[in-house]
Amino acid sequence: MSEYRQTPSALLAGAVAGALVLGLAGRFAMAGIALALGRATNLSLRGVVMVVIVGAVVGALGGVLVLVLGRVSHGSGITRGLAAGGIMFLGSVLVAGVTGELAPGLPSIQIVTLAVVAATFLAYGICADALLSRFEGGADAPGRTGPVGGPG
Repeated sequence: MSEYRQTPSALLAGAVAGALVLGLAGRFAMAGIALALGRATNLSLRGVVMVVIVGAVVGALGGVLVLVLGRVSHGSGITRGLAAGGIMFLGSVLVAGVTGELAPGLPSIQIVTLAVVAATFLAYGICADALLSRFEGGADAPGRTGPVGGPG
């Protein structure tokens, strides 16, 4: 049963990091790209709130992924975070490819957008892992003998 003890913390850490990084930061990064290209940003309160909610939901799932990666590998927190963010980015690219949202020739704007999204997911992974470690109290917490997902 102790394997499931960290799940609520992982869900919360992932949701918070997802709302802030995938939601807010991601939305404003996309608005920045639109501004740089001279296109409309389409920023609205409703749109930003929707992206924050979706970021929190996706982030919660990613928090569990960070926890699972902590159980199967004992690398540093940054490595776990980058791995989780990378896996989530690849999943989003696969979803976009299946739904036909990726153009066959990948125009330069789409490459820039993919790079920004990749950076956002990687930053999310690092933040989610750091938050989970913080929520769990680090190695000093009672019953904890190592990093997130380690023995304990």
